[in-house]
Amino acid sequence: MARNDTDEEQLDAVMAWLKENGRSLIAGAVLAVGGVVGWQQWGAHQERTAESASAGYVQLLNARETGADSETVAGYGWAVMEDYGRSVYATMAGLQLGDHHVREGELAEAAEALRWVADNGVESGMRHLARLRLAQVLMAAGDYDDALSVLDVSDMGAYRSQYLERRGDVLAALGEIEQARTAYGDALDVQGISDTRRSLIRLKRNDLAGEASS
Repeated sequence: MARNDTDEEQLDAVMAWLKENGRSLIAGAVLAVGGVVGWQQWGAHQERTAESASAGYVQLLNARETGADSETVAGYGWAVMEDYGRSVYATMAGLQLGDHHVREGELAEAAEALRWVADNGVESGMRHLARLRLAQVLMAAGDYDDALSVLDVSDMGAYRSQYLERRGDVLAALGEIEQARTAYGDALDVQGISDTRRSLIRLKRNDLAGEASS
């Protein structure tokens, strides 16, 4: 009987515990199931968003390839950038749009698109690329101070030599010959740049010698 009494006591204890905690167990199970379903729904939403962003980006590419007018191209580009700003497609759309406007001679529009990427791009390498292109566009527009400001970043990453070279270009255009030579020299000091780029930077620096003596 002792064994039966013990078993009954254990059963009573279990039933009492379930009575006291059963609701919380059920609630926990519901939350767990809800979490799984919510995660699946979020994943499906993310997938649909990526597909929509990709489709918008393809429309932009098609518009460029078929020679659509700038207003149409810009419409497709900015739609992706504004609707899917946290996707890589928005970043790529901004770079595409910047390139399109430069080719069309629309420097203000190119600067606007590239500045958006520099400020909002989801990938650091693309943000650096946008800044470098933006500085070049601003320099072409004669806005040298803004170009220098764009190039004034604390973390140049793997693009250090490009930043310094572009800085040299802007300073040379401003007639700041010695500062430009210093920037080119700093760019040449960066390890790992290709022989072709090294030769080009060295040529730019050497060309300044004639300007300094004239």
